[in-house]
Amino acid sequence: MRADFDLYVRRDSWLHRLDPRVKLAFVVEATLLLFLWPAIWMTLGIVLLCTFAMWRGHIPAPQIGRAWRIVAPLMIIVLVLTALFGGGPGAVWLRLGPLTVTASAVEQGVLFAARLLALALTLFLWLFTTDQASMVRGFVALRLPHEWGLTLALALRYLPVFAGLFEQVRDAQQARGLDLEQRGFWRRLRAYRPILIAMLIAALRNSEHLGWALEARALGTRGVKRSVFRPLRLRRTDVITLIVCGAVFAAGLVLRVL
Repeated sequence: MRADFDLYVRRDSWLHRLDPRVKLAFVVEATLLLFLWPAIWMTLGIVLLCTFAMWRGHIPAPQIGRAWRIVAPLMIIVLVLTALFGGGPGAVWLRLGPLTVTASAVEQGVLFAARLLALALTLFLWLFTTDQASMVRGFVALRLPHEWGLTLALALRYLPVFAGLFEQVRDAQQARGLDLEQRGFWRRLRAYRPILIAMLIAALRNSEHLGWALEARALGTRGVKRSVFRPLRLRRTDVITLIVCGAVFAAGLVLRVL
């Protein structure tokens, strides 16, 4: 697997050393604020905060740019569709037959796109700085069953794995003369058939190996008390960060109500 498809970035920074429960609490609180207070300044504040935290956490600039590039196409689609079909009052900027682009629709589209970016960056901030083992230990420490936490962590872990595998298989097939620049949807779909078959075989092999590994670790065995090498303990930095995040979240709720 290519290294740039591994979301976790191994660094020795304060953000990486934070307790995974604290980082998960930040993700939940930021998400709730975005949904409870749909204001552009709140959204831009979370975007800037996440970007600054990634920079202070020594996340490489290409990784941060990659997160922006992943979300950018969806942001453009949301902005365009909202501007075309949102309607609403305000000055008319453009008329395209039965469709009317108004100022309020564009403003709403910008807000939706910015909220989507903010949600993605909060999630990427968590994934860039938390490895799979810490995710599972954080979920288990929150009284979530070990199997549930492991399932969620594995799902997040194997999405970039299969994305990298797809590109590897595609590049290998193109090097062998596979033409993917076919015209028409069905022709292009048939051209991707060798890649999809290889991906299916690789997924079956990976699932088999993963099943053997989980069985060797007695996953699902009843009455087994699991031990951990490094149990989670909230340090002073974790408590201060948790208090600050909770205070900001409470202040946001109070201001929203007022």
